[in-house]
Amino acid sequence: MTHSTPEGKALSDGGRVTYESIDGIAILTIDRPAKKNALSRAMAESLAQAWIKFDEGDDRVALLKGAGADFTAGIDVGDAPAEPSWAPNLGVATSKPIIAAIDGWCIGAGMMLLQQADLAVAAHTAKFRYPEAKFGLSRGMAAGLATKVPHKIAMEILLVGRVHTPDEFARAGLLNAVVDGDRLESTAMAWAREIAAADHDVVRYLKQGVLDTVPRGPGEHAAHTLWEIEQLPGNRRLKAGALSVDDLKGTSR
Repeated sequence: MTHSTPEGKALSDGGRVTYESIDGIAILTIDRPAKKNALSRAMAESLAQAWIKFDEGDDRVALLKGAGADFTAGIDVGDAPAEPSWAPNLGVATSKPIIAAIDGWCIGAGMMLLQQADLAVAAHTAKFRYPEAKFGLSRGMAAGLATKVPHKIAMEILLVGRVHTPDEFARAGLLNAVVDGDRLESTAMAWAREIAAADHDVVRYLKQGVLDTVPRGPGEHAAHTLWEIEQLPGNRRLKAGALSVDDLKGTSR
C-alpha cells in the first residue's frame, strides 16, 4: 500500500486544500468548514494547482470532497477568485477520472465542480443550488449543464435557483448514487479503487473519448482557452512580474 500524508498549508483566510495519495488515488479536500468550504481567491488557486499535480502525477483517479458537513458553499463573494481554473476542464483538462463525494451544501461553484466530475455520489443530507440568476452574477459557464441533462431540467436548475434534493439530481442523471452519510466516502473510495486497479491507458483513452464527444458550453470553452493561453511561458512570467522591458525589446539576451 502506498500512502502519503495530506499536503496543503493553511492559508491566510484559514482554509486550505489538501492532497493525499493512497494506492493511486488522489484525495482532494476543500478544507474551510467555518465558511462552509467557500472558495476564496487563495483557496481557488490552491485547488487549481492540485488539479495540475493530479494530472501530471502518478495517481490514477481523484476523489474530491469537502471537510466537515459541506461540499462547498461556492465562491466567497468577499474574496472572489479572479479565474475559474479551480474546476477541472475550466483550467487543466485531465483525462484521468474524477469522483465527487458530496454532503451538505453544494452551491454555485460546487455545482460547477459536480458538472465537471465524471462520477458523483451524494449523502441523503446533501443540498444543491445554483443561485446566479437570483444574485445577478454569472460567467456563463453553467450553461454547459444543458449538455448533460434534459433541457427543461437544466433551465429549472439555472433559472429558478431553488434548493434541489439528491434524489432529484439522481433522477436527472447528475448523481450516480445517493447513500447514507456514513457510507459516502467509503462508496466513493470503492469506485476509486476499482478504477485505479483497471488498465490505466484504457481508462484515460475512454475518458478522453468522452471529453471529445460530449459538447461543452461557450463559457466552458472560453475559460479553458484562456487558461491555456496563460500557460504560455512568457505569459506566466508576465503574470508573475518577471518579464522586463528589455525582455519585450529582445535586448535581455
